[in-house]
Amino acid sequence: MVHSSRRKFNGKKKPHEPRENTWRDDRDAPGNQGYREVLKENEKYWTYYKEQNVFPIEQFDDFRAALQRDLPVSFRFQGCHKDREQLIHEMESRFFGKIMEAGDTAVCVPKSLPWYKEAYQTPMSRTAVRSHPILAQLHNFLVTEAELGNLSRQEAVSMIPPLLLAPTSEHYVLDLCAAPGSKTTQLLEMIHENDENPKGMVIANDVDMKRCYMLIHHTLKRFRTAACAVTCEDAARFPQISDSDGGLIQFDRVLADVICSGDGTLRKNPEIWKKWTPQDGLGLHRMQIAIVRKGAQQLKVGGRMVYSTCSMNPIEDEAVVAQLLRDAKGSLKLVDTSKLLPELKRESGVNQWKVFDRDMKLYNSLDDISEEKMKKVIVQSLFPPTEEEAKEMNLHYA
Repeated sequence: MVHSSRRKFNGKKKPHEPRENTWRDDRDAPGNQGYREVLKENEKYWTYYKEQNVFPIEQFDDFRAALQRDLPVSFRFQGCHKDREQLIHEMESRFFGKIMEAGDTAVCVPKSLPWYKEAYQTPMSRTAVRSHPILAQLHNFLVTEAELGNLSRQEAVSMIPPLLLAPTSEHYVLDLCAAPGSKTTQLLEMIHENDENPKGMVIANDVDMKRCYMLIHHTLKRFRTAACAVTCEDAARFPQISDSDGGLIQFDRVLADVICSGDGTLRKNPEIWKKWTPQDGLGLHRMQIAIVRKGAQQLKVGGRMVYSTCSMNPIEDEAVVAQLLRDAKGSLKLVDTSKLLPELKRESGVNQWKVFDRDMKLYNSLDDISEEKMKKVIVQSLFPPTEEEAKEMNLHYA
């Protein structure tokens, strides 16, 4: 999370319409035939992450096993729903006791996340939750409440950026890469939590028109509010916005949840197992820098920006943040979030990493480039900072 220290960069809810059943099993979706047969192995992937030191090497076997398991089911209750506590109590009292009494070891009762008490997770897959007879009533309850807009099925990790952004009712919030909208919805709930008619608002942007329609369908049709506008712009070229008096509008909070390789989403995107190479991150690095730089330009002095990806790759994470801080020349600082969500398990960011190409060839500097075509791919910002830079940047906060 970055904090702008000085600028140096040139309602009441209405009845909801029924929503798409997000509890449907994606394995049955068109184009996902053969999902179960995907071999969950990729030697380049394992070798790459052994070399990157993004987690203690003694945890590698646990890391590997976690990625080969099914994605857990997680959901959260709407943050500003006046009956939220009652709904949670109803769910726990009506269903959890019966599930535990059944004594089926294959069934796991959803547990509240320690760092977000209104969110729940079970290690069971969506297939298991949908198909197990003991869970049928709970599943029907979750589907109904989701259609009413009272809860959202959302991956636990997706809930983290809005919680760190922590907008209030007076904040102007920019979500640069918003579709399909789960984080946007969460941000809207947060600015409405203590005020039915907030003075602030959320600008939700996406570059793709079809994804903007999806964003509207998944967000504004379930959360009726005048405090949101959807725009269709290239995030890296998002325009400056003026108010009715011609004054420049800048944002208290900016979320840059940028396009990425998605190599942390293997459990829900199994095709990545077959096609992943280090080239994926290399090809997106400069675009990610452009987007987060634009986010910083839109940020108020004293504002807060969260940069996030679905990748564990330092090339897409720490390297992007490092280049942003170089460009900022002191107008941005990386801040410690360890006291925010203290129950959340996390690893510190790294300040050293390795640059590999598609074939796992290691590059220690630009001097190692021999092929002309690689000169367009391997750029200076991919490489880790100098020792002096690392001390100033505090990349361990990343």
